[in-house]
Amino acid sequence: MSALEGAFLYFKYIGFVVVNDEYRIDVSDTVVTLNGKTERDLKSSFGVELRYIEPDKYQFIFKSGFHEFLNACPGVGELANMLPSCTQQLSEFLIIDEPDIGLAIAQDTLYNDALLLILEELAKYSGESVESLFDLIKVQILRDLNTILMRDVDDFSLSLGEHTLFESRNRERTLRIESRNSVKVAELSDIKRIICDEKEDEYEVLKKERWQAHSNTKMYSNTGLNYTKYHVGEDKRLDLFEYVYKSQTSTQEKCLKRTIQRLV
Repeated sequence: MSALEGAFLYFKYIGFVVVNDEYRIDVSDTVVTLNGKTERDLKSSFGVELRYIEPDKYQFIFKSGFHEFLNACPGVGELANMLPSCTQQLSEFLIIDEPDIGLAIAQDTLYNDALLLILEELAKYSGESVESLFDLIKVQILRDLNTILMRDVDDFSLSLGEHTLFESRNRERTLRIESRNSVKVAELSDIKRIICDEKEDEYEVLKKERWQAHSNTKMYSNTGLNYTKYHVGEDKRLDLFEYVYKSQTSTQEKCLKRTIQRLV
């Protein structure tokens, strides 16, 4: 159960939302060795529309950038780089809210002709089955939909302000909840000291700068940061989601960012 769940008793929305929404999703993933060699440098951006068909049924439609979405899928990305331009075709997924398992993609989505063509090409390159590749894609789609619907953040009840959720010598998790002009904002900062042979680290510096560290280019030696933020509008729907992971050790720097923004 996510620690951010506590922030969103304020934001819980009961009932059927009938307004369709469009979102822009941006992903960047960079790994650089400390000798300057770039091991990974991924940037992708894609547009999706969420259509509310019934209280327990949704259509998740790629309006643009489906090829870039595939590039950002772990286990699929490198293969997607080999695909022809057919991946520019729009793809739609029917998602059902199952009582026992939660959100699930309808299996007949697999037989969408455009998607099936893409997966068959991927299967040729990888040796994986179409079904296993479809599963990799499903994980990413359902993760984004769970985020948009705020399914993981609606059970706890915490007051406005800052809350220390966990604290030890080498790790600290802090939740901050604010209300800004009818917009509810919850931020979770999870920082840790990376234990290694080096005695020096900047863990204490990161603690002091926890609420700024996600947005600056500064790296903190031998530390790791997980930062998550939700903006929820007056209509109780997600306006903006941000996730940042950044770490630095004696061998490499990592920085992963993912944003989901509702388009007006």
